[in-house]
Amino acid sequence: MNSFRHFPLGARFPNSPHAVISSLPTMADVCAYEEHDPRVVEAMASGYPRFVVHLYIRQLIEYYLEREALAGREAVLIPGRRAANDLVSYLGVEVIAQEVADALYLVHCDPNDQALAYKLRKFVQHTGCGISSRQAEDLLIGYGQHESRFVEDVYDGAALPEAERLLVEEIGCRTQDVLVCASGMNAFYAGFRAVQEFQSNRGRRRWLQLGWLYLDSGCVLKEFLRDGETLECCYDVFDLDYVLDKIRSYGDELSAVVVECPTNPLIQVCELKKVAEVVREQGGIMVIDPTIGSIYNVDVLPYADLLVTSLTKYAATEGDVMIGALAVNQDSPYYGDLVLRTSAFHQPPYARDLARLVFEMQSAPHLVAQMNANAARLCQFLRAHPKVERIYCAGCSDHVDEVSRGDAPVGAVISIRIKGKLESFYDSIEMMKGPSFGARFTLLCPFVYLAHYDLVTDVAGRDFLESVGISPELIRISVGTEPYEEIEAVFASALSS
Repeated sequence: MNSFRHFPLGARFPNSPHAVISSLPTMADVCAYEEHDPRVVEAMASGYPRFVVHLYIRQLIEYYLEREALAGREAVLIPGRRAANDLVSYLGVEVIAQEVADALYLVHCDPNDQALAYKLRKFVQHTGCGISSRQAEDLLIGYGQHESRFVEDVYDGAALPEAERLLVEEIGCRTQDVLVCASGMNAFYAGFRAVQEFQSNRGRRRWLQLGWLYLDSGCVLKEFLRDGETLECCYDVFDLDYVLDKIRSYGDELSAVVVECPTNPLIQVCELKKVAEVVREQGGIMVIDPTIGSIYNVDVLPYADLLVTSLTKYAATEGDVMIGALAVNQDSPYYGDLVLRTSAFHQPPYARDLARLVFEMQSAPHLVAQMNANAARLCQFLRAHPKVERIYCAGCSDHVDEVSRGDAPVGAVISIRIKGKLESFYDSIEMMKGPSFGARFTLLCPFVYLAHYDLVTDVAGRDFLESVGISPELIRISVGTEPYEEIEAVFASALSS
C-alpha cells in the first residue's frame, strides 16, 4: 500500500471508480474546488459522493434526459418513491419527478431557475438520498452504455442480515433495532424526520445542538425545521451547567438534543450521562452520532434514544463505500414510535454497496485497532513537536472514559493547529489529501476550508469560528494502518519544511 506519495489533483485512492476520496493536493486546489473553478471541477471524476456528482451518475442522468426528451434540464436521480416525494414536496410544483426505472426517479427542474437548481442539488447532499455509483454503473451496463462492471471483492452471501449481525455486535442493540441506510447523512435525516414527526405531535418544537456538528447535519437542523420549530446551539460541550440549565429551560417544549460524540473537528467528549438524564427528565429525545470515534471505539447507545452514524468511515476501511446506519435504544420510552418512523424515512443501501461493506467489515475491528494504536503514538509525537501549536484527540479529551470501549485512545482522528503557514505544511506533505476519514490509509484535510469555506473567507465568519474555539487553519488527520515509523517520518518531514 504505497500511500505516502504525491497524488495528482483528482486522483482516487484506492484505485477504484467507487472510491469516495480523491486528491486535493494543494491549498490552491482546495480553494479552487470550493470556488467551482473549472480546472478542479473537470479533474474530479469522482470524490466524496454527496458533494461531487460521480461520472457514472452524470452519464446516467444525461442518458435519461436524452431518452425522455428533457436535454438541458437540471436533474438528480433518487432511488425510492418516498425520497422523491419528499424532494418534490420540499421544493414545490416547479420540480417534476418521473420514474425512469424500477423505483428510480429522475427529479428535474428548469436550469434557468438557478436558485431552484441549487436547492435541488443541496437536498440530495443534505439528506444523502441520491443514487450510488455502483447502481449507476449497473444501469449503464444494462443500457449498453458501459461494457463491464468493476471487479472487486464482496461478501458472497446474504449481505443485509450479515451487516445487521456485525452492527449488533458493535453497537450493542438487537437486530430489529438497527437499520442500514444509503449513507450516514440519510441515517441522520431519517432520524431527524422521525423525531420531528413524533415530537411535533406532542407539541414539542425546540431543538438544541450541543457542540459543533458536521456541515450537513447542521444544515438538516436548520433547513428542515417547520414553522414554529426553533434551533439553538451550545458550542461549548464542557460547560455542563450552562447546557443543563438550557435543556431544563425548555420544559415540555423540548424536542431533541443532538450531539456528536466525539465532536468533529475538535474531537471532544461531553458528559453524556448527565446530559442524557436531564433530556430524559424533560421528555426530550437524545440523538447521538459517534462517527468520529466510530461504533468500534465508543459505546454511546446507553445514553441515546437514537444513534445515527456513517459507516463510510472505519467500517468501510477501503474508502470506497457510501453507507450508514441508525439504531434505536430498546430502553427508550419512545422506542416504538421511533422504530416505526425511522423505518418509514430511511433509504436502504444498494445491494452491491452492502455486499462490499460487509466484506470490509469482516476485517474492520483488526484494522481499527491498528489505526487506534498508530493514532496514539502520532498524538504523542505531535504533542511534543515545536511546530505544533495545539492538538485535539478523543484520547486526550475529558470524560472519554465514560464512552470508551477499550483502553486505547478513541479513534483514528486527530486535529492539529500548526505554527506558521498552513499552505507550506499542507502542500508539502506527501499523502492523500481530501475529505473523509477512518480509511486504512492515512488521510489529511484542511477541515474548516472544506466544510465551511464561506466562514473562512469572511472576516466575521473567521471571528465566529474563533469565538467557538475552531481555528480556520485547523488540520484534521485520519491515521491509517501503515507502519508507524513511516507515518511519523512523513509528518516530521512536512513539519520541518
